Amino acid sequence: MAENIHKGHRERVRKKFIKTGFTGFADHEKLELLLFYSRPRVDTNTIAHNLIDKFKTLSGVFEADIEILKEVDGIDESTAVLIKMIPALTKEYVNSKVSLMSMGSYKAACEYFKNQFLGESIEKVRIACVDDKLRLVDCAVISEGVPGAVEVNIRKIVEFTYKNKCESIIMAHNHPNGDFIPSDDDIKATSEMFRTLKPVGIKLLDHIIVAGGQAISLKESGAFTLLK
Repeated sequence: MAENIHKGHRERVRKKFIKTGFTGFADHEKLELLLFYSRPRVDTNTIAHNLIDKFKTLSGVFEADIEILKEVDGIDESTAVLIKMIPALTKEYVNSKVSLMSMGSYKAACEYFKNQFLGESIEKVRIACVDDKLRLVDCAVISEGVPGAVEVNIRKIVEFTYKNKCESIIMAHNHPNGDFIPSDDDIKATSEMFRTLKPVGIKLLDHIIVAGGQAISLKESGAFTLLK
C-alpha cells in the first residue's frame, strides 16, 4: 500500500512538471523530481530537503564535489553523479547552440562565459578564439587550480590560438568563492598578458571575470585603457 501511495505522488509531480515546467516548484521539489530517476524506491523528498539544508541553494547542490554530496544521507555515488551531470549537460547544451556565435559585445561575451563556468567549484582560466568578425571559433580551459593561485600558461594560449588560425582572443576566469569585481592582481595579470601576446601577433580583446552567477568585462569597466 505504501508503495502505491508513493508511486501516485511521483506520478502527480511528473505530470505537474510536464504541464508547467518548474513553475510553482520549490527548490527541494525540483531536486525531489530529479532524484526520482536515481532512487526509485526511496522517499526523495527527505533527501532533497537534506541537500538544501546542507548546501542552501540549488547552485550550492550542483557545485558541490561528488564526495561531499555523498556525505548527505540518501546520496549514493550514482545519485551524486546524476546531480553533477546537470550543470555539465547544461553547459554542453549551450555550447551546441553557439557555433559561430558573435562575441562582438560585452554582454554576449559575459553571457557566454557565465554558462562556461556553470557549476565550477575550482578556479579555471578559459580562452576563446574569435575570427575577424568576432565570431566564436573555439574555447578551451588553459589552466586550473585553487582560487587565487591559477597561473596563466602563455605557451598554451599561443599554441591554442595558432591551432585555430586566429589572431584575437578573449580570456575569462572565475572566482568560485569570491566577488566578480576585478582585483588589482586581475588587472595586473591582464596587462602582462596583453603585452606578452602582442609581439607574437595575438590580440587580447577582453578579460571576463565570472563569480556568483554574474560576470564583468574588464574592457567595459575601463581597465583596458591602461593596456597601451
